[in-house]
Amino acid sequence: MHWERNYKKQKKPKGKNQHEKKKAYQPRRPFRTVEGVGTPPWKKLDMGTVGIFMEFYDKFNGYNRYDLSLTYREVKNKMSSLLFTRFLWQLIGFGFLDIRRTGRLMRNCSLFGISNRWRELSEDPEKINEIEKLLKKIELLKRQRGSQKKRMKMWELRKRILKLGRHPKIRHT
Repeated sequence: MHWERNYKKQKKPKGKNQHEKKKAYQPRRPFRTVEGVGTPPWKKLDMGTVGIFMEFYDKFNGYNRYDLSLTYREVKNKMSSLLFTRFLWQLIGFGFLDIRRTGRLMRNCSLFGISNRWRELSEDPEKINEIEKLLKKIELLKRQRGSQKKRMKMWELRKRILKLGRHPKIRHT
């Protein structure tokens, strides 16, 4: 049997504590559950969005809930930057992430926090549908030609998403 081989491989303690035995199962990392799985906002997320959220959860250690970063460089081999921003805005819009600090020009990365705003949204399906419509409008705007006007429209739509989800204030650096 498999367990017999592992049991025989364990070294017996030497010295005074010979009668103490090691436990057979010693987990390396604690088991963590992702909050919000199965709720209406979770069901609206794409599979790529769930993957990005799992990347944030891999960095979460219990003490850094509002001090998480995930850069374009870290996901460069997995997806394009356009998909990454779309997935981030889905997580922000449906209340799973909060933007704590925006980075960009000063070579600072953006900081995110794992949020519980999805609980408020799961009680109000009209807000979920409105956020989904706004995200689709942003995707349609990305495909159109234009420059500054297009960016301004996209930021107005994103601000509406943040207001619907009652997002906390963002610190700009």
